[in-house]
Amino acid sequence: MNYQKINRFWQSATLFLAPILLVLLIWLRPSMAPYQWLLWLHLPLLMLHEAEEYVLAPMSFKEFFNLKTFAGSKTNPDYPLDEGYVFQVNLGLAWPVIILGALLAPVAPWLGFSMIWFELIINNIMHTILFQGAKPTYNPGLITNSVVLLPYGTWTLLTAMGFFTPLDWVLSIVVAAAIIAFFGAKTRGRLTRMHQAEANAAH
Repeated sequence: MNYQKINRFWQSATLFLAPILLVLLIWLRPSMAPYQWLLWLHLPLLMLHEAEEYVLAPMSFKEFFNLKTFAGSKTNPDYPLDEGYVFQVNLGLAWPVIILGALLAPVAPWLGFSMIWFELIINNIMHTILFQGAKPTYNPGLITNSVVLLPYGTWTLLTAMGFFTPLDWVLSIVVAAAIIAFFGAKTRGRLTRMHQAEANAAH
């Protein structure tokens, strides 16, 4: 599978899909419950964030992460994030979980909120603190994270506080923690394999 071509297609498509979905959601707003509407809103807002990261930024998020951050290889633009990894994170997990969470909002409100935790904790901390370094600078996704996703996540959190049960909170945190742990382990594993391959090649 040519992940590079697939990624270029959906990343560019976000510039057109996000506005269409936003207009559609505004039109459908009176017919939807507030919390479910917010969970559907997550998808086009995430698309705007992805458009900044991969289309509008001078350096894509993948290359920035790999070459400019403490978590990257600093030398290889495809480690630990490669095109397949980018596809897996976004189209393989984020979009399906957001869509399924919105569909199941009336019966399993915690599922969609697991991705809100991801936005509030991982995305926010990465873009506003971890990736800024000693000299604050622009990193791909910083603007939409700060002015779109962070306010959106806070709004959704305040809405959830009005009706979530203790079990909803626990389940949302467990699912979010599982997602974070999976990608953390995958990232470390890819870096370890890269360093091992370099060490073997040097002998």
